[in-house]
Amino acid sequence: MLTKFIIILVITFGVTMLGEPIFIDSDSVYGTTSKTTVKGGLVGIQNDQNGSPTWIIHGVYRMDETDSTSPTFNATFYMMKLNGSETHTHTISNFKLIGSPVTNNNSTTFNGTATLTMKNGPVTNVPISISLMSGHAISMWIDPLKTDNHFGNTPIYGSQHLNCVEKPQYCK
Repeated sequence: MLTKFIIILVITFGVTMLGEPIFIDSDSVYGTTSKTTVKGGLVGIQNDQNGSPTWIIHGVYRMDETDSTSPTFNATFYMMKLNGSETHTHTISNFKLIGSPVTNNNSTTFNGTATLTMKNGPVTNVPISISLMSGHAISMWIDPLKTDNHFGNTPIYGSQHLNCVEKPQYCK
């Protein structure tokens, strides 16, 4: 079952990464249009400290002012064991860019620090790296040392699409 999920995930990203970069404009939802806003869904399988797939992550994120020296990034996501147990949530906020974004081919990487909610309260100044790829995908690496390896040793992936905005009929 896990193998099928990973294959579906790879096929989905392989297909959605094709084509021209797009940004989601949403006058009807947020009241403004901005080509410097990226938002979408997060999904992934995270490993435990031994490198074994253990957690499912799914949620949403929004990054504003991607062309400025102070972009904002906020995310919230659920995390659960592969069998559906131990469900809990995390949020990422207060992103502070360190240096300048790095653009390489079709991706731009933002390195910085953020506040991350954990079981015992918020953890501040967590190193985080966010890569926007080909106008369709995102990866997010969270420093395992500052989070006691809670998110394993793999990035969290997602898309630069928000299904409930693009296809609201599926979310009613």
